[in-house]
Amino acid sequence: MGLVVVAGALAGIALWVLTMVVSRLQIAGNGWSLSGNGALIIPFGFGPTVVAGGWAATILRMRGHPRWLRLGIGSGLVGVALVGASFLSLIVAGPAHREVGSTASLFFGFLLYGWLLASAITAALIPAPDPDRPGPPLWSIAAIALLPVTLIAGCEAGAGILPG
Repeated sequence: MGLVVVAGALAGIALWVLTMVVSRLQIAGNGWSLSGNGALIIPFGFGPTVVAGGWAATILRMRGHPRWLRLGIGSGLVGVALVGASFLSLIVAGPAHREVGSTASLFFGFLLYGWLLASAITAALIPAPDPDRPGPPLWSIAAIALLPVTLIAGCEAGAGILPG
């Protein structure tokens, strides 16, 4: 649980710092921009990918799966792909087809937030040794609950390091 708390806080700080850096770089194209509010794709896109990967890894580790870390990273990479697809749909559609790009971007965004739940369910359904326990896995449950909280706390701490 301690590792999840530290990792969540550090990831939150990193996401906030990256958001501030990207928002100041003036990265833009024809019909899209990562400046200002456009940089919010980082915490609202990559934050859920961190949570999905962390939840999957925690569930698989709790169940004794030997490849829990690799599969947790894979779950996070699915989230990264969905964020990339959401962003690329705006670029590919271009300003002439802004409605199509926005609709596709929203679709991939909804898939990303659905992946939060789907990754945890998938991790619970993957065959694993599932060792006998004397009681409920309270530390794993606490880690799952604390990951999004520490990620948000890390973003808040990042705001103190690099204010907007």
